[in-house]
Amino acid sequence: MSIGETDRSLLEAIRRGDAEAWTRLVEEYQGRMLRFTLTRVPQSADAEDIVQDTFTSFIKAVHSLRIETSIETYLFGILHNAIVNRLRTRWARTVCLIQDVYCNNENDLPADALAHVASAGPSVSWCVSHEEQHQLQRQVLAEALQRFVRDLQDSGRLRDLKIAELVFYCQLAGKEAARLLDMDEGLVRVVKHRCLKSIRQAVAASETIQDLSVSFSEDVLTEVWESERLSCPKRSTLGAFLLESLSPEWFDYVDFHLTTMGCHFCRASFKDLQEQRTNEQHTQFRDRVLNSTIGFLSDV
Repeated sequence: MSIGETDRSLLEAIRRGDAEAWTRLVEEYQGRMLRFTLTRVPQSADAEDIVQDTFTSFIKAVHSLRIETSIETYLFGILHNAIVNRLRTRWARTVCLIQDVYCNNENDLPADALAHVASAGPSVSWCVSHEEQHQLQRQVLAEALQRFVRDLQDSGRLRDLKIAELVFYCQLAGKEAARLLDMDEGLVRVVKHRCLKSIRQAVAASETIQDLSVSFSEDVLTEVWESERLSCPKRSTLGAFLLESLSPEWFDYVDFHLTTMGCHFCRASFKDLQEQRTNEQHTQFRDRVLNSTIGFLSDV
């Protein structure tokens, strides 16, 4: 998925040093990013620090960034890594303290403390080549999944998309997915098989790379689906859902995505929209009161 013209223009303006453009980007994303972070890091001060660090990382690297998707996807990718790093650091610090107290026994050390470093293992060049191939395979899978999801959306097969989200994104068993969707388990299995076949065909037809055998497990599929946010409704669609102006089929799907599947990204974005609407209503009411009463000031 290539970057849209609106995002491209905004990014170019920021690279030119346009302070207004940067302010617009921060205002656009800070609310939903903070709400998403608070679902992982309950301390508000920590969550604010993580979001601030995310924006800082973005602006520091803005001239060298190669953004091929939306700015939103890129920002949430940085944010996700920042959250993981913060939690990992906290966990590692705890482990180190335990090891300092209970495991710092010289008798437990090998005769050669560096022996494990010199042990035989893959070469650096092999690791680099392997990682490059992994990234190419992941890119092919992401493109295939994007086409798969878009085809389901464009053709109105939102029931199949619900099943795909539950069994691939959430990794639920077919029986549990059937229970949540109130449908026959056999139908869920049929749709899952059909979806996997469609995804594999899309992978095989990819033009990104040639002569590369691409295989994937459902764990990798889940990881790519989540990191790329493939089936998340657009913010405009969430806004239409808030205003109850979607078609019944799409309203039902967005409701499922938010409440049944419980997508953290979209729930954070939707809450941000709700609060924006509340603030707008408050401002509109205040302005109406002021406009209707300002004329009486001269009589007081």
